[in-house]
Amino acid sequence: MQQHTQHTLETVVQENSHSVYGLSAQMIQLEVVQGAVAQLLNKLDEITENGWHEDRGMAYMSILQIQDTVRLIDMAFHPLFKNITEEVNTLNIHADELYQIVVRSESEQSTDAANKLDINSKVGWNAFAMEGNIKTFTKEFGREPESFEEVLTYITETVAKVVWKGEENKKATAGTVTQENIAN
Repeated sequence: MQQHTQHTLETVVQENSHSVYGLSAQMIQLEVVQGAVAQLLNKLDEITENGWHEDRGMAYMSILQIQDTVRLIDMAFHPLFKNITEEVNTLNIHADELYQIVVRSESEQSTDAANKLDINSKVGWNAFAMEGNIKTFTKEFGREPESFEEVLTYITETVAKVVWKGEENKKATAGTVTQENIAN
């Protein structure tokens, strides 16, 4: 369970890093769009300062230039806006995952600290034994259990094997002792 949490945290951090890198590249693209808007504003100022808006020919050419510039800005802005929105949504998902992991971890730790059980009590001893059973399971299978039932099944099977071997040993020993008594 802890390995899964660590893996999830590593994945979220890496994905956040990629998202931030993508956002920084998109910020550069936004600066280009901002530069195009600034040029457009300068062109509009130039048109009015020079009186080209009063000359039909110059007004027509100016309108075509403005139209081309606005189309370029539009072509750059919409995909950029979509990409930034996707990156922000991804970052929000990762932030939520991190929040869930950290808050859940902190609440589990505070619950563990508040619920320190007395090993001399029945409940405390059972919790202590279950902790040991989980550690044994983890060593045996090289992974953490998916549920307590999985641990209990493993422990029950292990106890059954030990009891069965113990009975086999008793039968074998009893037969040997009986034969030795007959021989004496």
